[in-house]
Parts: sequence; structure tokens; C-alpha cells
Amino acid sequence: MLLTATPHDGSRESFASLIEMLDPTRVPDPEKLHRDDIEDLVIRRFRTSPEVMEALRSAIPPRELNSRTFPLSEKEEAAYATIAELKLDLDADAPENRVIDLFRTTLAKAIFSSPAACLETVKGRIGRIERGTARGSEADRQKLAELADLLASIEPTDFCKYQDFLRLLKDIKWIGKNPRDRLVVFSERIRTLEWLEERLTADLGLSPEAIGRVDGGSVEADVTTQKVLEDFGQEKSALRVLLASDMASEGLNLHFQSHRLIHFDLPWSLLRFQQRNGRIDRYGQDRTPQIYYFVGESRHPKVRDMWVLEKLVEKDEAAQEGVGDPAVFLGAGDAEGEEEIVARAVSNGRGAEAFAAEMDERAAHVAKDKTVDDEFDALFGDYRGVDISSAGTSTTAPDAEMPPRLFPDTFAYTEAMLQRLTEPNEDVFETAPDVDRDARLISLSIPDDMMSDGGLGYARTGEVDDRYMPVEAVGQGNTIELSDRADVINTAIAQAKTEEQSWPRVQYLWDGHPLLDWFGDRAGTFFPEMAAPLCSLRGRLAEREVAVILHGAIPNELGAPVVDCWAAVTLRNGRVAGVEPIGEFVARTGLSRSIPNTGKPDEQLATEALAPAVDAFQSHLVTLRKQRQADIDRSLNTTLDRLACLEARFRAQLELKFADAPDDGSRLTIQQRRQKTRRENRSTEIDAMFEDFAAWHKSRRRMADDPNPFVAIKAVFVG
Repeated sequence: MLLTATPHDGSRESFASLIEMLDPTRVPDPEKLHRDDIEDLVIRRFRTSPEVMEALRSAIPPRELNSRTFPLSEKEEAAYATIAELKLDLDADAPENRVIDLFRTTLAKAIFSSPAACLETVKGRIGRIERGTARGSEADRQKLAELADLLASIEPTDFCKYQDFLRLLKDIKWIGKNPRDRLVVFSERIRTLEWLEERLTADLGLSPEAIGRVDGGSVEADVTTQKVLEDFGQEKSALRVLLASDMASEGLNLHFQSHRLIHFDLPWSLLRFQQRNGRIDRYGQDRTPQIYYFVGESRHPKVRDMWVLEKLVEKDEAAQEGVGDPAVFLGAGDAEGEEEIVARAVSNGRGAEAFAAEMDERAAHVAKDKTVDDEFDALFGDYRGVDISSAGTSTTAPDAEMPPRLFPDTFAYTEAMLQRLTEPNEDVFETAPDVDRDARLISLSIPDDMMSDGGLGYARTGEVDDRYMPVEAVGQGNTIELSDRADVINTAIAQAKTEEQSWPRVQYLWDGHPLLDWFGDRAGTFFPEMAAPLCSLRGRLAEREVAVILHGAIPNELGAPVVDCWAAVTLRNGRVAGVEPIGEFVARTGLSRSIPNTGKPDEQLATEALAPAVDAFQSHLVTLRKQRQADIDRSLNTTLDRLACLEARFRAQLELKFADAPDDGSRLTIQQRRQKTRRENRSTEIDAMFEDFAAWHKSRRRMADDPNPFVAIKAVFVG
């Protein structure tokens, strides 16, 4: 299984590579994915999917999206107007249909961020023109120098977006005192983040420790970034404002102490907008996520027509309300492709309404024309998964009965095991574990055989072996606390946020906790090797009735069990009376309740019952194997037929790709020989791939035809 919460980058090839990791036979041509080939391999849900919305409704408050509008100052108007009307010789050399390469578009993107970012961009280009390392005429240099003077004249008081940002902080009464009210501020430009750090320190009276920056722009970024992010999540940290570039827009949890996110500039991509918002608007957020962005109001018509980014926000909201994947509005599927489309709208100056209509038209086209072979749908469709259970393709036993629980829950089992392991002859714990039934809390010291010897892994001698749990998860004195109560765990997680630790002091006790694996290892020492417990069940079984508990499995050639069975074979007067499912036996005898093991059972009677019980159970397993084999054979035939169809498509694609490659090896040019060799090599690869997969499918289904499969005697009960 391959699980991710990150959208793929929209590339056909990269998506195909993910599919090939699961099953390479499904991708004859990475550039042409067919949805019906991969639908049973993919499940894709959006936050707007009904089942996801239902799950999140009680866990995450609905977010608030707030637009802040402000008029541009006179100096800003002059700079914006200059950029909107700017005609540069260097833009004439830009690649056709690549508006993102137009320097005027680059300037627009920079000024939308901040005058400081735009000034840095302008000065950088002037310097490269003067050094002869970048395109640009002398006329371009002069125009850019005039623009630089305009930008340099914009003081902080003239920078109206920043002034509105300060007003926003006053409106929400943010003064930086509350450790659980931290701000995440995003900008695409590192220079803008640097400028904000300088100004906020001065204008808000914040200490340098109160502002952290994550932008990847420094040599020591890898070292400092992790520290800043950890501090931002710790309640005791002095950090109050996180200034972040889009390097922090993906995969980070910033919601522990923050529920306010500010887009100081809007990204030119819906995907980036989603990724940013997801840093605080995510599972585990306990307050209403509040998201803010700014929209400038210009008096210049060309500037107004360039300002289309707020329409991206509207489409993201539409997606949240039920469209599904916002990618349908721009149709690119990756951030760079989306930026290209937005840049074209900015450069063309079509205006916000025309841009919105264009996005709506694209989304409607996708919804109307989507088919199973549609390229966009194959990449970005809402995959619900395919239920193949009724098709007989499963190779695991459909009715395999799991052993019933003899304890009401994991807590009770853990308590019983700890009680057994504290017996003097076990010599496991120096201090007896503390079990609080009312609080559902268990505290114990790590036993010696869970400690590291320093030979493997990262744990040092004297620390817990990191194969069991991370060293950071263990408390002082090598103790751990366990609970099966979710509220206790959530409280411990919240407490960890206020301390300088990344793990809560209480661990969740469930069947997958590594302590239970350790219990299993220790239980194997309770009885001598090749021995099983002999117990009395007087009053639950008839006089001299014997029940032998057995487990047997018949594996496939890969060692995975195909038939897996637990049962109780009962014998009366030395003869087999029946093979009873283990669940029925436990229910009939009340074995899951507390039953005294009184009196000494007849050991000879029990011993004499073993051979006939094993014979009967082996015959039962063989019968189960034959029943499963009939289903498996039908499944295998279906699978091999599908592989044959896929192989034919691989062959067709091979012929199409190398249609011009000659078959005759005589008198060939060097290029023709290379092409012929590539075709032959690819043909050999296809042969090997399908032969391997056919063999693998057969080995998954083929079971040993053994009339006497191995069985294990787990316990014997005598009435």
C-alpha cells in the first residue's frame, strides 16, 4: 500500500511511476493512462468528498476566509501604472506563448508581493544588463532605472497593504501575548519576508525571538528550519509570528498553537493556495481557522485588469463547497502549470471577470466530457476504489475465523500479562507495574530485554531498543505510561505542546502497540518447548470428554497462509465427536470468563486423544484446501486472461514506437542498429515482466498438496 496526503504533481509520467510501483503491467504507455486499467489500484478522496466531510464535521470547525480591500497610495499607483504600461525590448525576445518569461509579468508578480521585492528584482536586472549577462537594451535599462526610483520612494507609510496588515492586527486585538494565538504569514518572495521581519520587529515592538522565518534562503536553512518549526508548535516558546515562503506550504503541521493564517501576497496557483491553508486548516485544529488575504484597489484601468488573483480564492471556495478538486478550474494539475495560466491572465489584462468565466468554462468542460479514458480524469478523477471481493480474485480465506478474544479488551489482557510477569520466578520487573483500573492507566519500567545493547539502530546502551519504540517516547527513569482512553491520550498530546518534547508522556494502548509483541515473545516461555497447557474443564465438558485446541495453516508458495484455521476437536470415549469452530467452543464453555482450573486432569486420557485429534483436524484442513482451490483456480484464470490482454497492449505500443526499426540486420546504419537493439531489449523486458507476474500470481495461489499439513496443539481441556 502507498498512502499520501499530498497531491501528485500532475505529470503523467510521475503518476504512472506510482502505479508501476504497485503493478508495472498496468502501464503500457506512461503518457496515456487508461482509468479502467488502474481503477482497482487507486482510491482518491477530496476534503469535499461526502465521507470525508462527515468525518471532519465534528473534528474541525469550518474555516473563515476574510478578504481585506485597500486603496493604493499615490506612489504605489505610479509604480503599478508604470509596470502595467511598460514595454521592454527584452520582452520581444521571450519565447512565444511563454508569458511567464515576460519580464513585465515578473515585475507584476513582484509588486503584488511588495515594493521591496519588486525593487530587488528591478535592481537585479539592471545590474545584469550592465554586466552583459542578461537581455536588455540601454532603453530598457533607463526605463527600469526610472521604475527603481519610483519603488525606492515608497515608504512603509505609503505601502498600503502593509498598513492594512497592521490594522488587521488591531481589529483582531492581536498583541503577541497569547502563546496560543500565533500568526502564520505567507509570501512568495524572500525579500518581502525579510522586509516584514524588519518592520514588524520595529512597529509591533516584538523581540527578535518572537519572529521566525522559514524561507530556504540561507545556507543554514536546513538546520534552522526544523528548530523554528518545533518552537512554533511549543506553547512555552517565545515565538509568535512565523514568516514563511511556499517551502513551508506543504506537509507541515502549524496548527498546534495557531489558527490565523495571512496571505501577505496571494500565490498564482490554486494548489499553492490550498497547501498554504492546509497548514492550519487541518485535522486536529481545535479552533476556527481564520484566513486573511489582501486585494488592492487601483484607479488605473490596466492595473485593475491585471489584478485577477482574488478569483482564485473564489474558485477554491467553490471547490470546498462541492466541486471537488480545484484543479478543474485551471486544468494544469501542477503549481508551475497553474502559474503559467494565471500569468497569461495577468499579462493579457483580460480582467477578473473574464478570467473567472474562463475558469468556469474549463470546469464545466471537464464535468461534461469526462470519460474513463479522459486524460485529465485519469490523473485527477475522484477514484472510489473497486470492490473485487465478489469477483473471486481474493487469495485469502474469505471466511477465515480469527481467534476469539479471551479478554474483554487490550487493557484487561495487558493487566493479566503484567500480573503474570511480576511473579517472582519470572524476574522481569524490579518494581511491579502500577495499574489504575479506574483511570485506565498503566505505568511500568522498561524491562531489560526491551533495552538496547548499543549494537543496532540509533539507541544507545541503557536506552529502549528503538525497534520497540522511539527513545523520545520514554519518560524519566525509563518508564512508560499506557492508556486505552482517547481523552487521556489527547490531554497528554496537548500537554506535550506546552513542554519541550515532541512525544506525549502517555502512549496509546492498542493491539498494535509493540508491548503486545513483547508479551507474545514472553508467553512463549511460559511452557517448555513443544509443550501445551493441560487444563481441567469440569462442569463445562462432559465427564472424560477431551477438547484439543489446534491451529493449522496451509500456505502458498510464497509462505503466506491461504487456509488459516483454529478449531476445537472434541473426543468422547477416545473417538472424535466433531471439529468445532473455536468461537463456538469458547462460547459454549464460557472459556473467556474466569474459570478455576481445579483438580488434576487425566494426563493419559489427554495424551491418547492427541493423535486422533490431529488426524481429524488435518483431514478438516485438506477439505478446506480443496474448497479454496476451486475458487482460486477461477481467480487465477481471470488474472492470467487480463495479463494476456495487457501484454498485447504492451506489444502494440512497442510496435508503434519502433515502427521504423528494420527487422533485417544486414546493411544497417549505426542509428538503425541502435534502434533495433532498443526494440529487442524492450521486448525482452516485456517478456520477463509478464513471465514474472504470471509466476508470481501462480505462486500466490498454488498450495502444497500435502495430505498431512502441519498443525500446532495449543491447549488440551479435559472434562
